[in-house]
Formats: sequence, C-alpha cells, structure tokens
Amino acid sequence: MFRHITARSLAEGIEKSMRALAEYSHIEERENQDRMNEMKEIQLLLDITEPESEPFISKAMPCDLKTLIQYEREFLDGTADDLGWKYTYHGLYSPFYPKVLEELRRNIHSRRAVIALGQGDINFTSDPPCLQTLLFSVVNGALELTCLFRSNDGVKAFPMNIQAIAALQRKAAGELGLPVGELHYIANNFHAYQNDFDQLDSYIKLFDRYGDDYRRKCYSWEQYMKKKEEMDND
Repeated sequence: MFRHITARSLAEGIEKSMRALAEYSHIEERENQDRMNEMKEIQLLLDITEPESEPFISKAMPCDLKTLIQYEREFLDGTADDLGWKYTYHGLYSPFYPKVLEELRRNIHSRRAVIALGQGDINFTSDPPCLQTLLFSVVNGALELTCLFRSNDGVKAFPMNIQAIAALQRKAAGELGLPVGELHYIANNFHAYQNDFDQLDSYIKLFDRYGDDYRRKCYSWEQYMKKKEEMDND
C-alpha cells in the first residue's frame, strides 16, 4: 500500500518522506546488484503543493549545496553526458523534452506530454534507470509534473533527485510561460539500504533537534541562488 504524503515545500516533503521510511517501513532482504542486502522499504506517493516555497532545500542529504547544484546541472544541462557512463537521466529524457513542450503548446490540456526513460531493452540490463517516467500536465493554469521511480534510495538519492526534478519543472514552466504547479513524486520502492540505516536515523535526529528552526536544517532560496551565482563566477 502506498504511503500518501502531502507537503507544502520540498524540504517538508523530504522530511515527511524520510520519517515515513523510518517509522512505517518493513525490512526485506533484496538483491542489490551482485549481493543481498537488508532494506527498509515503503511505497511512496508524495504531493508537493508549492515546490518553490520556503523552506526550500533540506540539509538531510549526502552532499553540500555546491554538489547539489552540480547534480542539478547534470540533470538539466547534460554536463555529465560525456563522462563515459552507460547513460544519464539527461541523456535519456532530453531527446523528447522539446516534443513535450511542443505538445503542450499545441494543446494546453494535452494528456500526451509524457517521457518514458526506460525505453527499449534498458530496463532488462544490469543497471536499469530508477527514474522511469516524467509526465507534464497543466492543471488550473499551472504546470504540474509527475515522476515515477521504479526504485528510489530514500537516503542517498531522493533529496537530490527531487530537487533536480523540481528544477526541470521550473525550467519547463518558464519556457511555456506558466506558473509552477504541484509536483507529484511516486516511488514504487522507496528504501534505505542496511548500510544507511544509521544515516537515516541521523537525519531524523536532525529534524527532531531543530524542530521549526528551518534555518538550521534547511537551505533557503536566497542561499541557493547565491551559491549558483558564485559557481557561475568561478
């Protein structure tokens, strides 16, 4: 059964999702590439009602703000496409992204603005993409984005994934001249590996320690934009 979570901001959504993983998960032994691994698992359906609102970015992630922005640029601009990896998310979705914009310009109410990343035989290789689908739709005059992960690491990948997908939503909305609407994040298997159980617990302690003091446990939009500007000027 999916655990349905509603949050106003990205940071709130990350916190609530990690709390759900810590509190409601069941433990399974799963194959993880070439080994077996115990995992905490839930099915996640997360609705972010205002993806641009504060508090903006949770500090509960395995990287600093600079690394997060670098990952975002890989996702949006393909800065890692030529590094020799089997694939990148940008390499999988970008050939179809212009067609999504074209379809929504043709028909603002279209239900066809969908990108399937797991095309061909890629899902049957040893390293299929975790992100499978991006669905763009206009609801009440705003651009919404629904993403589907077949599998999502809730400790090491999720905070960076949702931030990058929200950036793609902002980019598409800007190119279409629309406001940003809700973000819907679906993970059929939202998990923590056994090696990361302690890290998940440390994030929960971070949330508990600072409560509503979001300055201690989150980055603001201002801090995010300042860091991007610094990186642009390097």
